[in-house]
Amino acid sequence: MDFKHRLQRSFKPRFAVIYPFGVFVLLFSSLDDQSLRAGIGYIIAGLLIRLWSNGYAIKNDKLTISGPYAFVRDPLYLGTFLMAIGFTIVLKMGWVVGLLFLAALGLMYYKTIRSEQKMLLEKFGSVYQNYCAKVPAMIPWRLIPYTNGEQWPFNLQRLIKSKEHKPLFWITIILIAFHLKTRLLLEHKAMASKDWSLLFLAALLIGLDISYEMNKKLPFRDPQ
Repeated sequence: MDFKHRLQRSFKPRFAVIYPFGVFVLLFSSLDDQSLRAGIGYIIAGLLIRLWSNGYAIKNDKLTISGPYAFVRDPLYLGTFLMAIGFTIVLKMGWVVGLLFLAALGLMYYKTIRSEQKMLLEKFGSVYQNYCAKVPAMIPWRLIPYTNGEQWPFNLQRLIKSKEHKPLFWITIILIAFHLKTRLLLEHKAMASKDWSLLFLAALLIGLDISYEMNKKLPFRDPQ
């Protein structure tokens, strides 16, 4: 992905929601053991749903109805929304700011889903119409999986290609960063051995992510 494309992505509507709340969180939020215990389950559940979904998703070429797509049409958005709920709790954003953030995120996803539905309806016609009639968008109230259509199994290569490891890396880095912020800046405590270990882990994950991005740009060479 070149710089121009990255710059264009930075001004997409979803970032208009993320940036202001990101600044608020950076300046005013913190976490503690209680908030971490209360919210980490939502983050883990959201991440697992996204991992599960990306092992099935074949974007644009086929209508994916396998795995979590048999229960909800937009499991990736469901996973992201659960992660967002988790972060509002873990980072103690407060009821007002947290609800405003989730409402803005919900409105943004509503518009995105409507746009994607229009595109999929034009592409898959009555097949997608029937799918929409029987499978909810994000809330899995239907416990019987949808089976009318082509099914395929979970694919690990598809998951790896989706780069879903990046959210896992950065969720860990963000949680470590706010743990250190709370300990050093708010509680005014010295770095303990556990904190140094967490700092090393965060640096390692950042290094792995940078290495991954750099290796993607290298020309591929067949082994001799």
